[in-house]
Amino acid sequence: MTDLADPLADLDDCFERPVVTRLPPLHPVDDVPPLSATVQYPPGRVPDLEDATAPTRVPRPRREPRVWLRSRVVAGLLGVFLGGLGLHRMYLGYWRRGLTMLALFVVGGFFTLGLATLAVCVVGFAEGLLYLSVRRGRFSRDARGRPLRG
Repeated sequence: MTDLADPLADLDDCFERPVVTRLPPLHPVDDVPPLSATVQYPPGRVPDLEDATAPTRVPRPRREPRVWLRSRVVAGLLGVFLGGLGLHRMYLGYWRRGLTMLALFVVGGFFTLGLATLAVCVVGFAEGLLYLSVRRGRFSRDARGRPLRG
């Protein structure tokens, strides 16, 4: 009748769970010593970012600017086909002469009923032929005196 004295003793056996003991996880062995053990700092004050000087810039050697050589053929073809507009002169660097030819072509042609336009076109055509054919003299150089290529 001892069982009657403790009626819940049988229930404890049913709900009892086995206790599983686990070993604590092993830490991996460090083959590499910590960084603080390997780094040797110099004695004295540690420099701050403000103390650091900017690296000195080494100046690059100066290069000559690239020269754009104008073509004799392009100037001649512009003169032959679009000579009245003065584009061949502007291409070679003679801006004032080219703009003067353009103004004579437009404005002068309007006031003279096309005679100024015809005259400027003939002059431009002749200059285009000279740029294509002459290899020396005034028609072989651009506005800065550089020889035309081609």
